Amino acid sequence: MSLSQHSKKGLIFSIMAVFVSLLFFGMVCSVGAAEDTKPEYGGVLRIIEIPPGSPFGIPWETIGVSICSAMPALEQLVRMDRAGTAHPFLAESYEVAPDLKSITFKIRKGIKFHDGTDLNAEAVRFNLQSILDAKIGAAMQWASIETLDDYTVRLNLKSYDNRIFVSLAGTMGSVISPTYLKKNGVEAARWHPVGTGPFEFVSYERDVAAKYKKFNGYWDKPKPYLDGVEIRYMRDIQTIKASLLADEIEVFGADGGELIAELVSKGLKEVYEDNGIVMLIPDSANPESPFANKMVREALAYAIDREAIAKARGFGYWEPTNQFAFPEHSAYFEDHVGPGYDPEKAKSLLAKAGYPNGFKTKIIPMPYVVDRDAPVAVQAFLTAVGIQAEVEFPEMSRYRQYQTKGWRGLVMQPWGFFANYNRSIGFYFYGPEKFISMQRPPELAKLLKTSIATVEPEVKNLQALHRALIEHQTLIPVYRHTRNYVSKEKVHGTNHMQYYAWPYWAPAEAWMSK
Repeated sequence: MSLSQHSKKGLIFSIMAVFVSLLFFGMVCSVGAAEDTKPEYGGVLRIIEIPPGSPFGIPWETIGVSICSAMPALEQLVRMDRAGTAHPFLAESYEVAPDLKSITFKIRKGIKFHDGTDLNAEAVRFNLQSILDAKIGAAMQWASIETLDDYTVRLNLKSYDNRIFVSLAGTMGSVISPTYLKKNGVEAARWHPVGTGPFEFVSYERDVAAKYKKFNGYWDKPKPYLDGVEIRYMRDIQTIKASLLADEIEVFGADGGELIAELVSKGLKEVYEDNGIVMLIPDSANPESPFANKMVREALAYAIDREAIAKARGFGYWEPTNQFAFPEHSAYFEDHVGPGYDPEKAKSLLAKAGYPNGFKTKIIPMPYVVDRDAPVAVQAFLTAVGIQAEVEFPEMSRYRQYQTKGWRGLVMQPWGFFANYNRSIGFYFYGPEKFISMQRPPELAKLLKTSIATVEPEVKNLQALHRALIEHQTLIPVYRHTRNYVSKEKVHGTNHMQYYAWPYWAPAEAWMSK
């Protein structure tokens, strides 16, 4: 591509970013509000979410779904829809340089943080520089951040990475008040998000709730409509059902299955998308582990009856799968079959690998996310081929330690949906969750480097990444499930599942009818 072609592309890209943004937000604002075009004011929306396993007040310390607890307070430079298109948000526009060496953001004027200080170029620079200093994921490809004027920031790149807008639409693009952090210290800020969002932080009680109240200085008038938002943490299924049916909770998010089916049958509204591929992750990087042997990993794949698990526990929301991509991904293989249920084949592979009598191991499911009966079903199938597996149900903080510090046996968790498949690879293999006990295909890093370097992701590169995972038996997929939100009839406009990844929704748009 010539320089003049780059220039044309950059100009068109910049103009379209603003234009499409208007269309996108017009569309998103209408989702969930179609039943009544006149939002009503008042009420506190109470949502059950996954308890944070890390601090959620400082973006460069926040891991995975812990961002759920900060959603009412924090906003991002851009937002991304499920098709993977980025739209300006705190940035009113952005422009990718013709040489792909930088991205320039124009920051919206007149926006205040909850502590009364201004959102400006220096505040954005501070946040991006902190991400860079923390050496987080895709930020390793950033060179420097500079302010060009009071409301213009330029992010200079070592090399272009087509996942960058996924990061900037998520935790890495969330902006907190530098003044609050510097004045009150890191420890205070860790559990007290001070952003530009429609709701300001009130309190956080571990394993109970994070509470927020309406921010009267919010920049996007006449929003927000609600008086407040409470993120509640509940473990017991019966308590959750009782709270929803007694009008003590308005919204509940969970992976589709028995509970969702029951709640929908009782009249709750529902929204969902394909969101997770629940997989077993062996400790294959540990040389003394049986799973370091590829034949053992293959045996594991043959030992599990995926269809039976999906049918017994999915209640119409699960599907068996042998892939690490979703049908809407370009990386997906239409004709891939993979290992089917064949316990005799599993036993044969175990014997060839030197384990004719099996071995002992452990299954560690991700709490609150993986259905508790699914690992028990896996345990039964493994027992049938000679593998004696204990099931440990840890607290989220303990599970985070397994993710980042290592484990023995098998962890069990979803491979979540990201609109950009390169982002999926980067997140699960090279991201903050680390999964250091997992062996990577030797060619994976090189394949990813090639795939992220193009202006837009290319099908051949995405499929090469996916193929490497399948051939290496890196992970053992079990079933694909949906992430579902059910709500009371009076809840409108939350826009759950409208963005590129499930934790993101639109607190400013949400309202409740009387």
